[in-house]
Amino acid sequence: MDAKQRRRLATEVRKGSQAYVRNLVAAEAAVQRGQFNVAKVLRAAAHAQRVLAMEAARLSRSNRPPAAVLRLLLGEVAEAPRRGKGGATAQGAAGRAERERAASVRSRLRGILQRSVDSLERHPDVLESDVAQHLWGCYGCGAIVEGERPDACAVCGALSPEFEWFGPFYSATPEHLGQLRPDATLATLERMPNELSRILSRTDDLVLRRKPSPTEWCAKEIAGHMVETNLLFFRRVSAMLATEGPVDITTPVPPWKLQEGKGYETLSGSELADRFSRARAETLSLVQHLKAADWTRRAINRTAGQYMTVSLLDLGTWLANHDMGHLAQIRRLCGAELAISMPRR
Repeated sequence: MDAKQRRRLATEVRKGSQAYVRNLVAAEAAVQRGQFNVAKVLRAAAHAQRVLAMEAARLSRSNRPPAAVLRLLLGEVAEAPRRGKGGATAQGAAGRAERERAASVRSRLRGILQRSVDSLERHPDVLESDVAQHLWGCYGCGAIVEGERPDACAVCGALSPEFEWFGPFYSATPEHLGQLRPDATLATLERMPNELSRILSRTDDLVLRRKPSPTEWCAKEIAGHMVETNLLFFRRVSAMLATEGPVDITTPVPPWKLQEGKGYETLSGSELADRFSRARAETLSLVQHLKAADWTRRAINRTAGQYMTVSLLDLGTWLANHDMGHLAQIRRLCGAELAISMPRR
């Protein structure tokens, strides 16, 4: 890709991002004027422009790594928005209240971003001891709250339904991040056993049991977690295929705790690889011949105190991305030994 193409893609990203926000604000104003169909078109256009801008960003291949984006955000949030001549000042008390609210939102976000940046300087991911496992974003003012969903926003007073949940992983998001088609999902699920086995078989047991910190999982625990989430996926899909209507697939134990107390850290690398391979083979036998209509089946899942409706495709995307993410973690933990034992291609 030459410089001209990169500049063109960068322009598309910038214009699409700006258009997305502009169109949603215009749609909101249209509703208030009773122009409901205008609002419909503007929202649809905003959706298309966001998708096009994201695709241009992917194609540009010049995206900053997440840690760099967090540092960039930290600098951007620290900058107060500029005021035009007589702008907010002319609004008197209302303008002052708006500025104070925006300052509070920025201050909260700066704190989370700074802790995230500091955590990434010491660890491969942001630790949940540095930033809470659950984050909640207020649609009223943008304030981010850590931990439990509040009854009301401390900044603007918006009630709890006006908060969006952001967790450490997802089966579906409003933006459809990382969404895969069935063929891509199956291809990912099929290749994971061999990739995991290759890493575990070439890494010393002491390395597989080594924790990056007291609160983080070792490679064996991550592999055990992958086994358990695969079994959970199998149970959930079996329940969805057994009934026509949406079935509740909520489990009393959250997915990130399923491996606890089951002794995965005591198993050898080959035993872990074998367990994962057998569980995955059973899962593939269940889903590899599904029809297109089967992937659209729906289920209800309760996460962080709220119910979400997810499709079988959402769950398949979740498992595939979940596998890839945790395999990357295992590679990082075993990286030094693998660099020696694995031949270069």
